[in-house]
This record gives sequence, structure tokens and C-alpha cells, in this order.
Amino acid sequence: MASNDQADDVATYAASVRAALSNLPTDQSEVLLEDLEDHLREIAADAGGPLNERLGPPQQYAEDLRAAYGAAQVTTRRQDAALHDLQRALARVTGSTWYRQIRAFLPELRPAWWVLRAYLAVLILMAAVSPGYPLGPIPDPTSKRGLVEILATGIAIWLSVRIGRRSRQLSQKALVLAYSANLLIALFAVVVLANMRSFAYSELTGTTSPQQTTFANAFAAGQVTNIYPYSQDGKPLTNVLLYDQDGRPIMVDKSEAQTSYPIGADGKAVTNAYPLTQRHLTGDPVVAPRVALPPWPSPSPSASPNPSPSPSPSH
Repeated sequence: MASNDQADDVATYAASVRAALSNLPTDQSEVLLEDLEDHLREIAADAGGPLNERLGPPQQYAEDLRAAYGAAQVTTRRQDAALHDLQRALARVTGSTWYRQIRAFLPELRPAWWVLRAYLAVLILMAAVSPGYPLGPIPDPTSKRGLVEILATGIAIWLSVRIGRRSRQLSQKALVLAYSANLLIALFAVVVLANMRSFAYSELTGTTSPQQTTFANAFAAGQVTNIYPYSQDGKPLTNVLLYDQDGRPIMVDKSEAQTSYPIGADGKAVTNAYPLTQRHLTGDPVVAPRVALPPWPSPSPSASPNPSPSPSPSH
């Protein structure tokens, strides 16, 4: 199609579309007919034929524009209605008495959060430096690692409270960084707490009651920090309960290793179940030593009993 014929076709088609939409309000027709000629020229240049063949009659094209505009209007009205309902619900919540009371109470919890933040930060740090170490909610004050955790927690609490008190003096950018750090601490803490050792074991390392007895360096070779019982056929045994001659539970000597005791049905730690579950301060498990088992005599077959004489009949 020649350029002049194409321009005439675009002008005629656009005029017919405008005539078909002349009954619409001015604001709607302006939206629908905006850049109409430019759009038709692009289609005519690509198609290379009359617009009636490419788009159909002008009246049908106008109806398609009208339908598309109506669907868009319905969607917009629905979105506006949903947004309005949401705003009303939020206004109802924020205007309630209990919401105002909670909002007024939350600032009073800031000091508690400062302390909790420090505690969680130390937990995350300990989990990062010792991934295999069995973390507990309360540090063990009888071990070197537990003392380090307690000292680190104290320092972290001091720093956290100091930062919290100065939070009002921070700039907007610094506040965003502080809120982001708090969020990261909370997220990492959830992961650490989820992987924390179960409470089926206790970390009461080295505590003995008057009813328990220890070896107390009875062996010249040194302290006894664990016992590894074996059966006579050389199989290692687990959860073997040991008692002394007076029926008291036997406790081994205290060591630097972190010991986990099983919990009985009464909720108390069973401290004489051997071998003990222990870990080094690095978090690595204590491995059972190599032992030289004595040769055990195989049981001799029992002699078959002699047949008993049958009673003879009496005459």
C-alpha cells in the first residue's frame, strides 16, 4: 500500500473509531483514544494492507476498546474497595484500647530485649566457633568454656545496654542498621535454638551427692574420668549402671570434658551410667580408647546326663 493511501486509511479508520465512541464521557474517550493514530500507523506499516483486514471493522475495534476500559475500571474499583476495607480494619485495630495499651507497654520491654539480645549474640558466637559443641541454654560454671560463656555474656550485656541507651541519639541511617542487626540476631538465634541439644540429657558435670562415691585418684595411673565396660565376647556395652559395695552409685573423677548425663524417669540425672557421653572443649566427642581384652575361655559343652535306670517290675 502506498504511503498516501496508508495515511488516508489510518485517518478514515481513526475517524470511524472516534465516531463509535462519541457517546462516552470526555475523560473516558480521551483515555481510550490517546495515541490512537500512532498506534494505527504502526499496525498499518507492519500489516501492509487495509486496517479493516488487520483489525476488523472500526465499530468492532471501538467495542473492544470500550470493553477493555470497562474491565480495567472494574478491576480498579475492586482493588480500591479491598484497599478501603483493609484501611478500615487497620483503623479499627489501631483505634482499640488494647492496641494503645500494648503500644504504650512495649517501650518498657526495651531493657529486657537489650539483655536478651546480648545473650542470643553470645549463643550465636559460640555456635559459630564450635559447631560440634553441645550448646545448652545455661552455661556450665564448672568448666572453662562455661566460664568463658558467662564472661562473654556479661560483657555483651554491658555493650548491648550501652548501645540501647544511645539509640535515641542515632541518625536515621544508623537506626536502620541497628534494626537490621536486631533482625539478623533474632533469625540466627532461631536456628541455633532449634539445633540446641535436647533436654533428654543434663550438663550437671562433676556434681556428686552424699550418696555417690568417686574413685578419688585410687589408681596410680591417674584419674579415672570414664569407664568403658565390655561383655566377655568383646562387645562394648552402653548404659551400664555401676554401684559400690554399699550400693552407692559410682562416679568417676571430674575432667575438663563436657559430660552429658541421661535423665531418668524421675527427672534426675543418672550419673553412674557408663560409658559417659563426653565432649572435649573443642566440641569433638571423646573417643573410646583401644583396649586389650583378655582371652575368655569358651564355655565347655555340658555333659549329657546318664540315663536313669527304669524301674524293674515287681514280682
